[in-house]
Amino acid sequence: MRRVARFLSLPWAFWALFCTWMVLGHLTGEGEFFSKAVSIIILIIVALMFVGAAIIASVWGKEALGGGVLLVDGVLMIASIIIVAYLVSSPREFFRSPLINALTFFTMVLPPLAAGSLFLACHRRSKTLEV
Repeated sequence: MRRVARFLSLPWAFWALFCTWMVLGHLTGEGEFFSKAVSIIILIIVALMFVGAAIIASVWGKEALGGGVLLVDGVLMIASIIIVAYLVSSPREFFRSPLINALTFFTMVLPPLAAGSLFLACHRRSKTLEV
């Protein structure tokens, strides 16, 4: 289970960071919605949140902490996708495209939720085997 969770969490973290970078570039470049300094601060926070959670759970062996943070990342990803949908496009366009919504869900939301629950299951399983 731990290997599958690692396989899900590490590539997802870099993919989510790349997608965040692209969205911030879109919001910064065209309409000057965000300044460049705010975009860099947001990108640093997101990098620590996404990549940090994956590294804590995968590399450092803190499955409970990393799994919990990955679950929180998945929930925050759902909220941020909805917020970005209102900022970038109209809500009607966002909810009319089921293929884009499905791809977004399967590539951005599902991996941290699955990896977080797998890491937490590994942690619970290791604690029950110790007793």
